[in-house]
Amino acid sequence: MKEWVTTKLANWAIGLRPDGLPAEVLAKAEDCIIDAIASAIPGGDTEGARRVHAVAKRTYQAGAAAVWFAAERLHPTGAAFANAASASMLDIDDGHRRALGHPGAAVVPTALAAASKPDTRGIDVLAAVVAGYEACIRIGMAEHRKAYHTGNWSGFGAAVTAGRLWGLSADQLMHALAVTAYHGPRVADLTLSQDMGANVKESVPWSVVTGMMAADLAAQGFSGCRDALDIEERFDPVATLDGLGDGFLILRTYFKRYSACRWIHSAVEALLAIMREKNLSPEEIQEIRVETFLQAASLDNLADPPTLESAQYSVPYCLGVAATLGEDALMPLSADSLHHSHAVDLAKKVTVSWVKKMDPKFPAQVPARVFVNTVRGSFDTLVTLPWGEPDHPPDRADLVAKFHRLARGRIPEDQVLDIVTAVEGLRDGMVQPLLDLLSGPAGRGRLVAIGRSPSTVPTN
Repeated sequence: MKEWVTTKLANWAIGLRPDGLPAEVLAKAEDCIIDAIASAIPGGDTEGARRVHAVAKRTYQAGAAAVWFAAERLHPTGAAFANAASASMLDIDDGHRRALGHPGAAVVPTALAAASKPDTRGIDVLAAVVAGYEACIRIGMAEHRKAYHTGNWSGFGAAVTAGRLWGLSADQLMHALAVTAYHGPRVADLTLSQDMGANVKESVPWSVVTGMMAADLAAQGFSGCRDALDIEERFDPVATLDGLGDGFLILRTYFKRYSACRWIHSAVEALLAIMREKNLSPEEIQEIRVETFLQAASLDNLADPPTLESAQYSVPYCLGVAATLGEDALMPLSADSLHHSHAVDLAKKVTVSWVKKMDPKFPAQVPARVFVNTVRGSFDTLVTLPWGEPDHPPDRADLVAKFHRLARGRIPEDQVLDIVTAVEGLRDGMVQPLLDLLSGPAGRGRLVAIGRSPSTVPTN
């Protein structure tokens, strides 16, 4: 009998031994968990996330899984749905260059919802995260129609992650992958839409629902078409399995400094570098030209975007915000920055051009050359790989600093440090201390969960 791609992936995922994972892989999984939680803190304040939370609360019964930093506990699928919306809504979550999208916003909420039993070992959560990243990144890389559509493949990561933590057999997980292939979202390239400002974005939260439901269905004996990932109309089965077991694709995950589409980051860094080097003020800038690859040039690129999501997909507006309001205004970009007159005025001076010779560099690189014309002369610089790339990864201190920035004014600084400590304790301990810190309204008595003296618990 032929061994299908679903079978091989499932056998690999179930057979992955937590105690055999290299230290660097475990550390990367910890980084991804820290970053996803950090991204969800301000993301939970957005209108899109609040709408998902309301639907999740109405739709899913009470359960053991926490909606992060909220009072609700829901069925694991409902909690993961809500938390994935928070993690993905500001576009400051991690990503993978070759898969073109964001695995962490799907895999991490799934892992922490599926691990809601108090006796779950932390090392098993880390292994489930590693397996989930591997599966969904591989499937994303193997899609024939390369575009910006995380929802098309992130659900596979949710199925694998939940399947491992829920104790599915390899045969059951094979069916979960097969079901996900048919039940999951089919998102068109976002750059084809004139409505990039929609809450739906790349459908990451709904892909989590379909992946976790697929795992639950498979556990009940529900079957899928085993050859779903071998059908070459959509996937390249050889590419899906190429090098499986030889390394871990989670190591090629990048992290983001700004809450904007990754394709915009190089242009922002280039502009800010010019302004710092030449000591330019926004008022001195007469014109900005951005030369970049097709996908970045095809974003909505509105000078005065109507929504927060639309702003995340606008090169001119992100440049306008960075130049006039400062880099911190993109860390994260908030609804308060919309329609800011100074940012809009500068954005209107930006022209974004497609330079065909840059296309071959993508997706390995995201190049942008920025030209700035001023009263003092013209300056330009090229950035191909912005901050957070896996070849020059941020260290744990960098990610903790990002966490503090995103959490500022939302949860106490001590709670941030406790969350990081709880994540770092997963290798040798249980997951419950971390879950306790994420459960309940922010800042309310969570420090006791990892052994701090009650006297240090913040009261605000």
